[in-house]
Amino acid sequence: MVEIQVPQLGQTNLEVTIENWCVEEGGHIEKGEPLYELSNEKLSQEIDSPVSGTVTRLIKVKGDVVNPGDFIAEIEED
Repeated sequence: MVEIQVPQLGQTNLEVTIENWCVEEGGHIEKGEPLYELSNEKLSQEIDSPVSGTVTRLIKVKGDVVNPGDFIAEIEED
């Protein structure tokens, strides 16, 4: 099981909003495919999956405000 954490975007630890999940819970994803999109007042960025596998749990939902280092999802590797 791989725990997905919010990365630090830029040089500051600003909180960001989960704008969209590109894969639903139970869905399959390949390494390097977009997993979710984050945004704040300065930027919007898609975050790619670090592994291939099945998204087993979305801990945070679209619209949630999160901080760098927060756990937001789990992927069961293939």
